[in-house]
This record gives sequence, structure tokens and C-alpha cells, in this order.
Amino acid sequence: MKDKKVQMKLILFLVCVFWFGQYVYIPYQTTYLSEIGVSAHMIGVIVGAYGLVQIFFRIPVGLMADMGGGHKKIIMLGICCVGIASLIRVLFPNAAGFLAANLFSGLGASAWISYMVFYMEFYDEESIQTATGKVIAANNTGVLIGFVISSMLYAHVGMRWICIFSMAAGMVGTLLSMGIYEKKNTGIKAQKAELLQLFVNRRLLFFSCLALLQQGVQMATCMSFTTQAVKKLGAAGWQVGAASIIYIVFAVSFSYLSGKKLFIRIGHAKMVPVGLFIQALYCILVPNMRSIYGIYFCQILAAFAMGFLFTSLTSESMKGIPRQYYSTAMGIFQAVYAIGMTGFPVIVGSIETGWTERAAFYFMAVCLLAGLIMALIFYRREKG
Repeated sequence: MKDKKVQMKLILFLVCVFWFGQYVYIPYQTTYLSEIGVSAHMIGVIVGAYGLVQIFFRIPVGLMADMGGGHKKIIMLGICCVGIASLIRVLFPNAAGFLAANLFSGLGASAWISYMVFYMEFYDEESIQTATGKVIAANNTGVLIGFVISSMLYAHVGMRWICIFSMAAGMVGTLLSMGIYEKKNTGIKAQKAELLQLFVNRRLLFFSCLALLQQGVQMATCMSFTTQAVKKLGAAGWQVGAASIIYIVFAVSFSYLSGKKLFIRIGHAKMVPVGLFIQALYCILVPNMRSIYGIYFCQILAAFAMGFLFTSLTSESMKGIPRQYYSTAMGIFQAVYAIGMTGFPVIVGSIETGWTERAAFYFMAVCLLAGLIMALIFYRREKG
């Protein structure tokens, strides 16, 4: 039992280190690229590149884990890629360098499947939502620490040193991941024919598509163009960072609360539509805010979508999936929403360049409202 607890703590700590390395530079990535003369469209391409690699690699990673490859090697490779990506940013601090680095970061992020599934293995079927809430809370905690450090130090040390911190996290995480103990799989082995059935699992694909909307909008707003909106209002560097910190502080809290009995009793059938509505409301409000503090309030709404909505979508997508197929199912889920993480920043960047910022945010709101309608129809049919 003691070894189990140690391993659970180690995984959660590695999750924090992993996402710290992935996101410590994010609050100032868009700002930095704008300052060195990169266009809004190209920034969208760079941000979207992070998700592009995941579209192609997450499913193979999941299949490899289910077919006997295990999680330890995948976890080690993923966190190592975090360090390599930021080494590229340090050596080539321009648009091309950040594009190449984000491709490597996306490769590393493909290992997120193994972090989640490996941690879920410590819980029984009935406690999957609790496990999901805890691992996503650890994820957001790592992002929070990264955001706080970058907000405090970016103005003093610049992007180069922020990326060095990310590189160091990759190195430390790679060393710590050697301490993972993975038992040999003695249970039911995954069968190829049944693995293929996951690709036409309607429930899995439906909630994967809703996650595509949620994650795509999050990547295009909180992780990119919302920081630009704050800057346009005349925000100082620390105020830009504060917007990201407010978002992630509440995302950590909401992710943790999502696994509590009260919110489990509320149920996904209510949480999913409410989450989509709140995220759509966020997209309507942000471009109409005339004060920095108004956007700060909006960041809390976005955090609700990340904390409660994403946890619900993840749990709903895995419902009814046998344990031996979790990695492949999670790979499909994450590969589908990675399409949104890639596509939305590019589309939003193009809309903002060709039209206006307001048009870009309204486009995202319409997409989320369409998802809300589909979710209501799904749950009504499921209820019978």
C-alpha cells in the first residue's frame, strides 16, 4: 500500500513538472512573437502546430500502450521532448524556431495519454471521475506554477531564461520518471479486432468532438488571443500574466472540486451543457470588455470550462470502455480534440487578421452553442 501511495504521488508530481515545462512560456509566447514582428496568422500557425503533431501521434501511442508497450517508456520520452523543445527555443528564438519547438512540444504532449491512464489504474471503475479530477488538477497546478514564475520573471529575464526553466523541467522530469514502477500486465490482453471497434464507438467520438470545441477554444483564447486582448487595453506585463494566473488558479480549484461527491451527484448531463454555455458566454464577453478587470472576471468563466467541463467530457468519453482498451480510447479522445487545438488558433488568427477580433470570438461562441445544442439532444435521447 505504501509503494502504491508513493507511485501515485510520483505520477502526480511528474504531471506537475511535465505541464510546468509545457506551459511556463505560454503567457508570453503570443506577446513575444508579436514583439519580434510575427503576424497574427503566423502566430496562429505556431500555436496550432502544438496540436498538429498530437493528431497523428496520440492514437499510435495509445495503441502501443494497450498492445504491451507499457506506460513508463512513453512517460519518459514525453517529458524528455519537453526539454528538447525548449532547447530549440533557446537556440533559435524566432518564428521558425518556435514553430519547430511547438512540434516537439506536441510530440511530448502525446504522452499525456500514459500519464492519465497509468494514474487511473490505481482506482476502480466507480472512482474514475475522482481520478480524472485529481490528475487534471495536478496538470493545472503545473501550469499555474509555470504561469506564476513567468509572470514574475519575464520582464526581468526575458523569453530566453523562461525557456531555460522549461528545459530544466524536462531534464529533471526525465530523471524522476526512472523511478516509476510498472507491473507486468497479467490481465486480459487487448485484442486488435476490439481495439478497432473503438474507432466507431459513437459515445467516445461524440464526447471527443465536444472536447475538440472546448480545448480548441481554450487554446485560441486563454492560451493565445485573450492575452492580446488584455495587452490592447494597455495592460502592463504583470497584468497580462495575472490574467493567465487567475484563469489557471480557478481551473485548478474547479478540476479538484469536479471529483467531489457533490458535483458527481449533479451529473454530467447537467454539467456538460452548462459548461458549454459558460464557455460560449466567455467568447461573447471578452471582445466587449473595456477594462482589464472585466477580462479577469471572464477568465474565471473559462476556468469553469476547463475544470468542470473538460473533466466531465473525459469521464463521459471513457464510460463503458474496458480497462484493457483505455489507452487507445484515450488516444482517440485526445487525438480528436487535438484537431481543435490545431485548427481553432489558425482559424481564429485568420479571422482576426482578415476581419476583427470580435468576429473571431463570436465565431467561437457560435461553435460552442452548436455543441451545446448537440449535447442537449444527446442527453435527451439517452434519457429516452
